[in-house]
Amino acid sequence: MKNILKRISEKIEYYLPMSLGGFLAFFVVLYMFYIVGHSIWVNYNSNKDIENQTQQVSLLKEEIELLENQINYYQTASYKEKQAREKLAYKFPGERVISLPVDKEEERVADGGINEVEVKIPNYIHWRNYFLER
Repeated sequence: MKNILKRISEKIEYYLPMSLGGFLAFFVVLYMFYIVGHSIWVNYNSNKDIENQTQQVSLLKEEIELLENQINYYQTASYKEKQAREKLAYKFPGERVISLPVDKEEERVADGGINEVEVKIPNYIHWRNYFLER
C-alpha cells in the first residue's frame, strides 16, 4: 500500500512542478480573483440599471409636469372660449365672423423662403475642360 501511495505521489510531483499545498493555494487565489471579478461585474451592471431607472424617473417626471400643464391649460377660460369658437361657431354679441375661401393650388404663391442657389463650377474644372475638350 505504501508503495502505491509513493508511486502516486511521484506521478503527481512529476506532473505538478509544485507541492500539493502550493497547488491548492494557487487555486484559492484563482478562485478569489474570480469572486472579485464577478462582484465587480455585478456592481457595474447594477449601477448601469440604477442609472437607467433614474433616467426613466426623470422622463416620467417631465411627462407628469407636461400633463399637469395641459390640465391647467384645459381648465382656463381662454381654452374653453377657443373650443367654443372652433367647434360650436360661438361668437360674442355684435361680433361678425368672416369666412375666407380656401386658396386654389394655382393661386398659391410660394413664400420668399430659400431660393435655389446657383452652383458655381470650380475654376480647375473650367481649365480642365478648356484643355481636354479642344
